Amino acid sequence: MECHKIVEFLKASWEERKQYYTEEWDMTNVPNFILTTLKDREFGFDHNGNGPRDRYNEFNSPQDLKNFLQKRCPFATYTSVSLYENPKKRKNWIKAELVFDIDAKDLPVKNCDCKGGEVCESCLSDSKELLMLTADVLKGDLGLKKINFIYSGRGYHIRVLDEGIMKENSVVRGEILDYVSGSVLPEGIQWKWNNGFPPIFKKRAKKFMKMLSEEKMSEIKNINGTKASKVKEKMDLIIREFENGDLSTLKKILKSKGTESFLENLRMYNASILDGKVTIDVKRILRLPSSLHSAVSMKCMEVKKIEKFNPLKDAVPKFVKERNI
Repeated sequence: MECHKIVEFLKASWEERKQYYTEEWDMTNVPNFILTTLKDREFGFDHNGNGPRDRYNEFNSPQDLKNFLQKRCPFATYTSVSLYENPKKRKNWIKAELVFDIDAKDLPVKNCDCKGGEVCESCLSDSKELLMLTADVLKGDLGLKKINFIYSGRGYHIRVLDEGIMKENSVVRGEILDYVSGSVLPEGIQWKWNNGFPPIFKKRAKKFMKMLSEEKMSEIKNINGTKASKVKEKMDLIIREFENGDLSTLKKILKSKGTESFLENLRMYNASILDGKVTIDVKRILRLPSSLHSAVSMKCMEVKKIEKFNPLKDAVPKFVKERNI
């Protein structure tokens, strides 16, 4: 695989954080859906890089938030996806955004040779592609409309604000996650209705199969190097058959147990693209769009035109550009 240059994400110093919040940070970069519900949200802060241990904070006005950020210049700033009547005690839950988290550094299969935890331009591109595929399912299959994109520093968040979905509990959110991620293998009547696999499952499967190397495939249970080589050789045919619910070529090469292992690996890949805990947990806090991701010196920001967005240009703070001057 081609490996692009790994992005050198450096930690922001206190002086750089101070510069960011006093010279660059602007209230207008906080999404309107947060500003209009500011009083109903819990805020959390990481002051030294050890995690958001300062929680249960509330702000009564945008000016109060601004004063806090410019005075304390936190290492990281978070806000709840839930709205509460009493956010400081996290009581009297009203509703919560439906959230999906795609982290570029944690993608299970990549188009590059980055190791776990590393990120390059290719990783970020892959995560954006998966983000847009997920959004297409939310819009096309589930009919959701109020979908917001957030660049989180090393990946993306989708924050859904449709009124009906915000009132749903964790059980329903888990069912939505299973469908959107394509992490459940269909069986019985589901198989017949979907011509083998649901559309989202097929789309993710095609990407997985194209990216999966012989080496990685041979690590799957019941698949040796010879079988992996034959599957890779016939991959275009296997993908075409797969789209029609036909596994004949795959089964011919891998036999029954190998095919089962391959499909289970595919299911696990789908499940691991999205961080399920973030979707299900209505008490989750996420990075505040407009805040600084100090661990990597990148801006967390709302993205209005996702197709044109390039984080390595659009989410780089001024102090980073000035480091080498």
